[in-house]
Amino acid sequence: MMAMKYSLITAVLLFAGSSSNMANAQNYRREERKGYTVYKVDSINSYYLIYARKADSIYKIVSKRGGNHGDNLVRIAVDSTYNFILHSSLLNRKIGNAVLLLQNTLLVNCFSYDNETRICLEGDSIRDLYNAEDIKGIYFIKIK
Repeated sequence: MMAMKYSLITAVLLFAGSSSNMANAQNYRREERKGYTVYKVDSINSYYLIYARKADSIYKIVSKRGGNHGDNLVRIAVDSTYNFILHSSLLNRKIGNAVLLLQNTLLVNCFSYDNETRICLEGDSIRDLYNAEDIKGIYFIKIK
């Protein structure tokens, strides 16, 4: 009788633990699917600036113009959500083969993308610039 009681308690605990793990996995997948929601697209010289939100963070994504050929490209649209693969410009100072030059001034941090283009951080809201391996120009590269 005692062995049956312990078996029942063990079964209940295992079931409760596994349902909790399943709920956590579903919440993780839901957050992962949410992606980055684009709220603004701008441009400067030969670069696009794509502004996106995810959770409580704001991202400024820089993409070189061009590269609009291919069946797996979808034009990035405002109010749409994408699963971008982002890389920090502060940690990785290259976009393609070009090395970005960090320029510090008194109140503004900027990156020189070429001789004519400086793209800057924006106060307290945007503290890093990003590039994405799945953005080509103004197009999102869909994985088939």
